[in-house]
Amino acid sequence: MRGEFVDLDGVRLYCYAFGQRGAGHPIVLVHGSFTSSHLWQDVLPRLPKGHRVLVLDLLGHGRSDPPGSASMTVAAHAERLERLLDIMGVQQVVLVGHGMGAAVAARVAHEHPERIAHLMLVNPTLLAAHASEALLNRQVRRVALLVWLWQRLAPSWVASALHAALLPCFAHRDVGARSLDVYLMPFRQRDGRDAACAQLRALGQSRGDTVAALAPGALRCPTALVLGEHDPFLNAARSERLAGWLRTATGNTVDVHTLPGVAHVAPEEAPDRLGTLVGELIAR
Repeated sequence: MRGEFVDLDGVRLYCYAFGQRGAGHPIVLVHGSFTSSHLWQDVLPRLPKGHRVLVLDLLGHGRSDPPGSASMTVAAHAERLERLLDIMGVQQVVLVGHGMGAAVAARVAHEHPERIAHLMLVNPTLLAAHASEALLNRQVRRVALLVWLWQRLAPSWVASALHAALLPCFAHRDVGARSLDVYLMPFRQRDGRDAACAQLRALGQSRGDTVAALAPGALRCPTALVLGEHDPFLNAARSERLAGWLRTATGNTVDVHTLPGVAHVAPEEAPDRLGTLVGELIAR
């Protein structure tokens, strides 16, 4: 794997390539809020062969720069991703997004349909056809409401609050605790605390960012929706509404998969199944 920093008008995104160039489109993996490219480590070797894989850290996450004054909304993350593809010389891709990264991926697929060969949305958050339904789970909303307080406290406070809020996203809490220690490490520094607070504020500002992407006929590429059976962000009723919106957006061609025994973090909890589903999507 080869990692590099890519400058986007004064902020740098970290990304790395995996696999070898082949006949297939490159696969781009986009993590969600408060995780990092580390999310995909077990999925990478299970992806179809013959594809270059590009994995990035969103701004303010992982090894990428703190945001400073740059926006952290879904729309802003999507714009930076599209510019990153330009700089990397990638023309058309298989785009896979998890959590907030699924909302980012859907927005890119709608705004730049010529660039997306296939689209996979895994455990989406903030993806809704109506802004009023782009909701976070209760624990994360509580943390977001206290941004004014976290900014005044030591960085460890917000990291600990996020750790507690995100732990239910894992089906196995002991595994989740270790993973969150890795994901949240950058947020335990002063710049990281400020990045976490910026992302928390931006979550609320992003609630309308995918409405157009779920309009009738808005998504033109083969699309798959992957849900965790026990995802605390998506109960059964909300999962069905999301599937319905995507059927409308894709002209009733979306493939919907529910992974048994999986909570929110499918790339960690079901990497074999996820790799297989990416292969099935590409074969469509």
